[in-house]
Amino acid sequence: MAPPQRRDITGPARVRFAPSPTGNLHVGSARTALFNWLVARNTGGTFILRLEDTDRERSTPESEAQILRAMAWLGLDWDEGPFRQSERDEVYRDAIERLKASGAVYAAWETDEEMEAQRVAARADKRAPVVRGRRDWTAEDIARFEAEGRRPAWRFAVETDGRTVIDDYVRGDVAFEHTSIEDFIVARSDGTPTYNLAAAVDDLEMGITHVVRGEDHISNTPKQMMVIRALGGTPPEYAHIPLILGPDKKRLSKRHGAASVEDLQAAGFIPSAVINALALLGWSFDDKTTMFTVPELVERFSVSRISKSPAVFDLKKLQVINGRYLRMMDDATFTEALLEHLTRTGYITTPEQTDLAARVAPSVKRKLSTLDEFDVLAGWLFRPLTMDPEAWEQLTGDVRHSIQVVGAGLGRLETLDDWSVDAIKAALSDQLHILGEDARGFLEPQRVAITGQRVSTGIYESMVLLGRDETLARLRDALAKLAEIWVA
Repeated sequence: MAPPQRRDITGPARVRFAPSPTGNLHVGSARTALFNWLVARNTGGTFILRLEDTDRERSTPESEAQILRAMAWLGLDWDEGPFRQSERDEVYRDAIERLKASGAVYAAWETDEEMEAQRVAARADKRAPVVRGRRDWTAEDIARFEAEGRRPAWRFAVETDGRTVIDDYVRGDVAFEHTSIEDFIVARSDGTPTYNLAAAVDDLEMGITHVVRGEDHISNTPKQMMVIRALGGTPPEYAHIPLILGPDKKRLSKRHGAASVEDLQAAGFIPSAVINALALLGWSFDDKTTMFTVPELVERFSVSRISKSPAVFDLKKLQVINGRYLRMMDDATFTEALLEHLTRTGYITTPEQTDLAARVAPSVKRKLSTLDEFDVLAGWLFRPLTMDPEAWEQLTGDVRHSIQVVGAGLGRLETLDDWSVDAIKAALSDQLHILGEDARGFLEPQRVAITGQRVSTGIYESMVLLGRDETLARLRDALAKLAEIWVA
């Protein structure tokens, strides 16, 4: 029997991205933001940004600002928000009072130590460590607790004889027996809401129709559904997307390289490539297409094509994708992106450096996989000549041959009046044929002599960028040092 057809979200969806501003926007959260944004744009719906900052100690304005910058850099614009849970205390207090009035929650006077004792006893009996508070405290008990300075938390009264089923877009029906769900806290003893209360109330109050989030949240979903129903609402529909792993199949972390959007930006990746790579983390359009423009993603994205299996984030694959995007840019667009990156990172700081970087940009475009690799290819133009030890070892490995080819190249270049790429290429190509050399054997010593390294911009472009006088001076200097070694 064929498997049932997966559903798609139809009609204008109201979705939300709800990060906690306690750190940078990491790859997993960025993927969640993108999937929600694509759902909204694909269905003609609404993308809402909500900052879940109920963790007052760890949430910071700096983290919030970083999240907003990262989303703006990726081009993930929102239609409503950003809403901050820290500014919605009155909404949560009202919801808690409504839950108290309906009997959906009860005052929990137990201490943390008493609740932990319940968990320990359950584990000893090989039962699930599910805790439930007493609901039969006497007036005398409560008076005693208050005299001791205790203030109750408020727990949701889970009906233990039922089950909550999530009709998940990705995972199908996922059932949670209520016997395995503890009476979870909705309001702490100081009156502040917990995550499950605030998230549920916000989804209800903001009219969220679909929640797309990581599968690590799936255990929270039945609790939030209970709260929404207790408040007289209808829960949204859910799609729990797979976790993201590193190439070693362990959960993605900083040890796998760039772990946040900010890291990727600093490393010289461009937004369109990052969006493309994020979209492929757990989603595919078909078995062969790996390159998408943003409009193509908006048109083709559907939750029915999200995989249940964990996605693997490989920085090397992102580099390949990024390199393709860089090569697809026209020279003007590439130069603009490169100069913005070099300026933002402080690599270029003067008009002269900016002009030089703009002139060298077309020469490096086809060789870069990230903008940060600019220094590997062209950094030698921005600092005094420094000879890389391995490059010099290559040059001195056969001193006689190096003297012959560098000297021959110098002799031809000294006669040139037209210092252009075409003229330099013609002169050196003619000379290498006269010597009977292959291109690599003849040109690589010239490259090392003028750049101090084995990898650079194209050799002919490098000579033009360096200028006639400096190029000839560096060739003469290299030739003199080689001659000293030869006669020693």
